[in-house]
Amino acid sequence: MNLIFDLGFLLLAGFFIGKAAGLLHFPAVTGYLVAGIIIGPSALNLLSPQMLETSVWLSHAALALIAFAIGSQFTRHNIKRLGNGIFLIAILEALGGFLLVFLAMIFIFKQNLAVSLLFGSIAAATAPAATIMVIRELRAKGVFTDTLLAVVAIDDPICVILFGIASGFSTVLLKGESFSFFNTIFRPISEILAAIILGVVIGLLLVSLTKKVKRELDLQVLTLGSILVASGLALFWNLSPLLVCMATGSTVGNISRRREQVFRSLRGLETPIYVLFFTLSGASLQLNLLRQVGLLGLGYVVFRVIGKVLGAYIGSSITDAPQVVKKYLGLGLVPQAGVALGLSLLVRQQFPGIGQIIATAVIAATVIYELIGPLCAKIAITCAGEVGRAESN
Repeated sequence: MNLIFDLGFLLLAGFFIGKAAGLLHFPAVTGYLVAGIIIGPSALNLLSPQMLETSVWLSHAALALIAFAIGSQFTRHNIKRLGNGIFLIAILEALGGFLLVFLAMIFIFKQNLAVSLLFGSIAAATAPAATIMVIRELRAKGVFTDTLLAVVAIDDPICVILFGIASGFSTVLLKGESFSFFNTIFRPISEILAAIILGVVIGLLLVSLTKKVKRELDLQVLTLGSILVASGLALFWNLSPLLVCMATGSTVGNISRRREQVFRSLRGLETPIYVLFFTLSGASLQLNLLRQVGLLGLGYVVFRVIGKVLGAYIGSSITDAPQVVKKYLGLGLVPQAGVALGLSLLVRQQFPGIGQIIATAVIAATVIYELIGPLCAKIAITCAGEVGRAESN
């Protein structure tokens, strides 16, 4: 057919199968992913190749909106309410995933130190997209939901730093190059700071612009345009679009007097963009990779989940977080996708040979995480007793 038909078909397929998933008590996002799998190349192959190619720009747009929404929750008020312990929880849950996968690769799967370090650093990443979609669908609100959003926001820079360190040591181990403080430590930290600064600058500009408009439609155009510019500049300068857009959302959430109007202006756009994004994500999943996942990939999946759950529990216990956070936070951190995929492809470029093994295992594991992650997030939020509470606040 053509792109216009495919867009409409994607929306309708995602919508109806998402509703069917809800009737079966699955998250709607799981339905969107399944819809994409059914109509995509892995099953009926009903989409044109051009449609699948457009998924790149649509993914960037959707992830930019998601990151902006997460950043909007990262305010002084929320941090004060949750306590500074939130940073320790985020560090320990990321380290939990890193350490469990790292140790499993060395002692159980007999991988060398470099491979184990790279696997471990990628395991630290958590995907924000599925998490926030489930939160929106369930209209969840409360201390558990706020903690989950904050930890997901902090997780990204921690993962980038861990990967920078692992990549630096792996270069020394595999290529015999001398240890570079700049490439291993300074470069990832400087890129994180640059991303935050860019996001803050764009956020300040957006705050300034929103002072001069009154209509909500004008706010919508200004906000959406600013988010897309932020993501585009991040891609152009090889910075993390997620971090830049989170920083933009956090800046607006902290200093704009019209923050509620700004965030509300986007809500009418979010649902169709998210449906398209997740349905296209499902269509892009290569189910044939599940045959290649092997014991290495399964080990990565299992030990990452165990590490996240243990790390989140230890961090929550040390900081004396509420009982629901201790019990269920790790389960809410199971989803993994975009950041991990990006890092695995980077490993494949930097380390030919072992990079292919790591990328194949991580990409195959992502197929599993995409399908089970949203369900895990829904179970965690439901068990925390925070479903539907956003309606009454």
